[in-house]
Amino acid sequence: MSARQQQFATKVQALIAASRQLTPQARKQVLEMLDAARRQIVAQLVSLNTDTFQAAQLRTLKVSIDQSMDQFARDAANAVAPMQYQAAQMGSTLAGGPLVEVGLETIALGQVNRTTLSIAQGYTADLITGLSRQSATKVNAAIQRAFLGGQSVTNIIAQIGRGLSSDGKFDGIFGEIGERAVSVFTNEVLRVHAMSAQARMEELAERHPDLRKRWRHLNAARIPRRSHISAEGQTKAVHEPFMIAPVLGAAEEPLMHPRDPNGSPQNTISCHCMAEPWFDPEALKATDAHKDVLKSFGISIQTAA
Repeated sequence: MSARQQQFATKVQALIAASRQLTPQARKQVLEMLDAARRQIVAQLVSLNTDTFQAAQLRTLKVSIDQSMDQFARDAANAVAPMQYQAAQMGSTLAGGPLVEVGLETIALGQVNRTTLSIAQGYTADLITGLSRQSATKVNAAIQRAFLGGQSVTNIIAQIGRGLSSDGKFDGIFGEIGERAVSVFTNEVLRVHAMSAQARMEELAERHPDLRKRWRHLNAARIPRRSHISAEGQTKAVHEPFMIAPVLGAAEEPLMHPRDPNGSPQNTISCHCMAEPWFDPEALKATDAHKDVLKSFGISIQTAA
C-alpha cells in the first residue's frame, strides 16, 4: 500500500470511528427520555389509594399515562432532529473528507439537502408518535388487567418496569418499549447519515469518475446479519446499488447504501453498516502533477510499485 493509499484509508477509519459515536449518543438520549415518562407513570400509580379505589381513578390514570407518553414523543422528536442534522453532516464528511486528505480537488461542500432532511425528520417524528401511542395502550391495558386481578400497586409497578439497569436496559413492559424506541431512534439517525454520504459521493463522482464505494460491516448490532458480514468489502460504482441479501441464502436486493429506504425492513432495520469512499490502488498513485507540486517545494518522491 502506498503512502497516499494509507493516508486515505486512515482518514476513512477515523471518520467511521467518529460516526459510530452517533449510536451510543442516540441510545442514551432516547432511554433517558423514556425513563422520565416511566417515572411519571409510576408516580401516578404510587399516588393511588387502593383501599378507596374507584373506576374514575383508573380513567384519570389512563389520561395521565397518555399525556406522559405524548410528552415523550414530543421530547424525542425534538431531540432526534438535531441529531439527524449532525448525522447528515458527518455522512457528507465521510464521503468527501478522505479525498481532501490526499489532496484531491473536490467541489465545495454544499449545504445538507434541507428538503430530504426535513422529510426524514418528519418521518421519524411520525414513527416516534406511533410508538408512544402503542406504548401507552400497552401500559394502560396491563394496569387494567392487574387491577381486575386484584394485584397490589407494587406488583403493577414491577410489571410496568423499574428504572434503567447498569447496562442501560429496562425490565418489564418498558423493556420491550425501550428496545423499540432505541431501534427507531438510532436507525433513523443512521439512515440520514448513509443517505447524506451517498448524495455527497454522487456529487464527487462527477469530478472523480474513478471514485467507488465499498460496503463496510461494523460489528455493532446486537444480532449481526451474517449476510451483511459476508457483504464486507463489496465494491460498486457510486451510482450502482450494492446487492445485499436480508439473510444468508435469501435473494439479494439492490441497496444504494445501508438502510436504503427502498430496501426491505429485514435488510435495513437495525443495520449499522456504512458505505465508505473507495479508489482502486492505481487511482491513488501520485500523478506527474502531484510530483511537480512537491518538487516545487524541494520534495522528491517515488511511487511504490
